[in-house]
Amino acid sequence: MGWLWQDAKFGIRTILKDRVFLITSILALALGIGSTTAIFSVIDNVLLEPFPYTASNRLVSIEIHDSSTTSPYGREGFLPPEFLDYQQQNHIFEDSIGVYQTRVLWSNHGAIESFNGAHVTGNTFTFLGMGPLLGRYATPDDARPNAPPVFVMSYKLWQKRFSGDPSIIGKTFTLDDTARTLIGIMPKRFAWWGADLWIPTYPDHAETSLNSNFFLLLGRLKPGLTVKSAQPDIAILAQHLSKLYPKLYPKKFDVRLPTIVENVVGRFRDTLYTLLAAVGLLLLIACANVANLLLAKATVREKEFAVRSSLGAGRLRIVRQLLVESLVLAFGGAAVGCLFAWGGLKALTAALPPYTFPDEALITLNVRVLAATILVAITTALLFGMAPGMSAFSRDVGETLKAGGRGNSGFRRGRMRNVLIVGEVALSLILLSGAGLLMRSFLVQRYADLGLNSEKLAVTDIALGKRYQTADQQSRFLRDVIAKLQSLPGVTSASGDLDFPPFGGVNTDFDISGQTHAEKWTGQMGFVDGAFFKTVGVRLLRGRLITEADVLGKRKVAVINETLAKKFFPTQDPIGKQIELKRLVDAPLPVSNPWFEIVGVCADVKNHGVQDATLPEAYAPVTITGFGEYIVYLRTKGSPEALVKLLESEVLSVDKNVRPQQTMTLDQALEQFQYAQPRFGLKIFLVFASVGLILVTVGVYSVVSYGVTQQSREIGIRMALGASSGDVLKRVMSGGMRFILIGVAVGLVASFLILRFMKTLLAGVSTYDPITLAAVVVLLALVGLGACYIPSLRATRVDPTITLRYE
Repeated sequence: MGWLWQDAKFGIRTILKDRVFLITSILALALGIGSTTAIFSVIDNVLLEPFPYTASNRLVSIEIHDSSTTSPYGREGFLPPEFLDYQQQNHIFEDSIGVYQTRVLWSNHGAIESFNGAHVTGNTFTFLGMGPLLGRYATPDDARPNAPPVFVMSYKLWQKRFSGDPSIIGKTFTLDDTARTLIGIMPKRFAWWGADLWIPTYPDHAETSLNSNFFLLLGRLKPGLTVKSAQPDIAILAQHLSKLYPKLYPKKFDVRLPTIVENVVGRFRDTLYTLLAAVGLLLLIACANVANLLLAKATVREKEFAVRSSLGAGRLRIVRQLLVESLVLAFGGAAVGCLFAWGGLKALTAALPPYTFPDEALITLNVRVLAATILVAITTALLFGMAPGMSAFSRDVGETLKAGGRGNSGFRRGRMRNVLIVGEVALSLILLSGAGLLMRSFLVQRYADLGLNSEKLAVTDIALGKRYQTADQQSRFLRDVIAKLQSLPGVTSASGDLDFPPFGGVNTDFDISGQTHAEKWTGQMGFVDGAFFKTVGVRLLRGRLITEADVLGKRKVAVINETLAKKFFPTQDPIGKQIELKRLVDAPLPVSNPWFEIVGVCADVKNHGVQDATLPEAYAPVTITGFGEYIVYLRTKGSPEALVKLLESEVLSVDKNVRPQQTMTLDQALEQFQYAQPRFGLKIFLVFASVGLILVTVGVYSVVSYGVTQQSREIGIRMALGASSGDVLKRVMSGGMRFILIGVAVGLVASFLILRFMKTLLAGVSTYDPITLAAVVVLLALVGLGACYIPSLRATRVDPTITLRYE
């Protein structure tokens, strides 16, 4: 290995002689490698190894999907006896646990606080394989029906609420009106199901009511089993259980086994992989840039290579030297890139949208990421070192020495540089087009017509708990809260409902009186009071809205949205027709004969997120039934931020045990839950595209400058023969722009092939959007003109007498 060290020392000395080349090359590589390292760190820690639990890559849940719909969402909650049947009768799981999530009311000397709680089966902590930080964790014995009530606390809540006081272990606290003893504090990275508190429980086989708590089942696949190989067994079991619990299963369904990562990350996975592809393109642009710089340097060193060859150095020996020099540059770029990645990772982590990655994920530059960085460095060295290495094979030693260092390989290197610049422009066009599509998509979502007025609207969600068992109790509480809110100064209207646009209401199946249909009719139902449509800002299209008299009288009337009217009444007037909201039969407080008279049609309100199409929806009086969880709206004359805290206090003044869970303006809710994810992808993509454009500009400038230098004799002769400065400018500019336009053409073809994979990230925009592509082409053409103009202008100032004298 002595030759490697010798070549490395010689390479370092050679590179250090040209500081401009060194800084430019290192910076270009550092940007490419650093960006790649940062994005891979996020992917590694969020998608590949986010959880600290035992064999987390084998953890899957069970979902039942209705085959008659295209909805990506399925049922993942199971009745207690149904859960036990899946747990005990499957042949695919090594072990399994159950959990259901709830808000837990914490009573402390008259003050009530609300926290995220998870009721978990007793084997949860041993299943996940993490011991407690303090005390002990819950065991199956703690989940027995007659066991003393206990709970376990998260590290986050322990620090926030008790400042890390270890003496609270063994103390008793009141949770949901039950005195429970705190038995343990879990480590910092234990954040199972996003809970602050874990309460041991056991699914009761006797709990067959559809009002029972539904358990999510999480199982660890047996070693050697994959999701695909495990699916047939669980599908057979599901078919068997569908006969035991017919109300819970569609007529046609399929069973899926999503991994724990898929459950938590969801669509955000596509965003991360798209960013990884984008940063790969940026890295290729950086490699092409450095390859161009190396080719220019190789031209200067032609005489050196010719002399070394004449003294006995073989071509492979010179190629090896060039590759070692490339490795030196690559590792230098990787070292600086790691510093960029370290800083960039902090910015990336801070910019990651909430609720899109596991709370357990620890995003750092770990050993796997650093190993990947070294691999990337070696790969890039081979990529950008290949161009000058290949040119070494095409060298004519005799001709080079005879010409004083300018052999015919300079022409071939010029062609290679032109090919590289075409590639850079093409790659940059793909990056810019991707960024443009994301920008257009974000603007479509951001300024989409939601069907409501989100300005000056504050909102909170409340869970009423066990004290409000009946629909009358729940509606009375809502009326008391709304009456207090409407009396506040600056409030124009207030409403309490079970519907949260643009996130929707409750899923249901529909039937229409007098109509038959082969496929299942599905959509949503919302339960509203008489002030909902005014408060939220929903327009009436025909008929009438739900009134306070409808609410107080519990009348079975409904207002349907425009989508439902068009889909189920394409040629009829729906007013006066009867619609069945079938989900009400199985509601927590069931409604018999749930047929409703349609009294009005309102404009569509987004109810399945901003990105997806509006679903059919019917609105009924909120007093018809009770679901125990409601949304309270408050419309103000001025800024709603000032009334957010007041909204919380007014709810608590009605009942101190009912604490609002999340209170904010509707605009803030939209920013956090709808716009944050596409904005994140757009920002990062724009950064990569901008860096790529800068590198392309530098590349075009260097190639045209190189061409001017190489053609100085020819330019001098032309000017001596009468060519004007304008002629020279036009010739040099057209030569540079020719390769830019070829790159644009290649990039457009590549964009049509590659950008279609971004389809899942776009809303309201085609991957072949002509406006975006046209804007990108114009931008690249303008940048190309600018990059070509300066060296072209320098060419017009060539003095023929001086040039020809030196030639």
